[in-house]
Amino acid sequence: METVDTSGQALLDFWKRVGDTGQVNANTATSYRGACALVLGVLDGWQTTDIKSLDPEELFRRFVNKNSTKFKPGSLQSYSRRWPTAFRSFLEYAKDPLTWKPPVSTAPPATKKEKPPADDVNMATVVLAQHDTSVRGTSWSPPSVAGMVEYPFPLRQGRLAYLKLPVDLTAAEVKRLTAFMNTLAVEVDPLML
Repeated sequence: METVDTSGQALLDFWKRVGDTGQVNANTATSYRGACALVLGVLDGWQTTDIKSLDPEELFRRFVNKNSTKFKPGSLQSYSRRWPTAFRSFLEYAKDPLTWKPPVSTAPPATKKEKPPADDVNMATVVLAQHDTSVRGTSWSPPSVAGMVEYPFPLRQGRLAYLKLPVDLTAAEVKRLTAFMNTLAVEVDPLML
């Protein structure tokens, strides 16, 4: 039986793949992948590090110690749930891909106040850049500016826009971005007035 690659890059690629294939909800997989990228980002050479050798709790403590002032407490709580779930689930997959089952969500149910309006969801639902040399000719890596993630956004055939946004983007900030983006359009859409 062929062994499964358990490098840091393989962990990110795994969550991209299971989200793209529908084995896990795409938004959930993206959240897991983002948490993994941020936490692994505290390691030098995280892409080639064998994650089986890591203590996920210790690594998360290092992430918090290094980044506690860069994230809101609520964001850190989300990462504290997503990281160990994504980490352990991937190791279960690596141990036996044939019997692997997606993790059950441990997130608390969202309240109505936390849920952004539908227009904001469409604007904010963007997928992390994949490990794909066709995207700007480079592979995706953790954010170079702490707390920021660059998202490629396909506008139309042959045109990509790159949005560099905070990992804890709020619905209010998405509304402001939406209003700003509407001012940039060359043609006027009567539905937007």
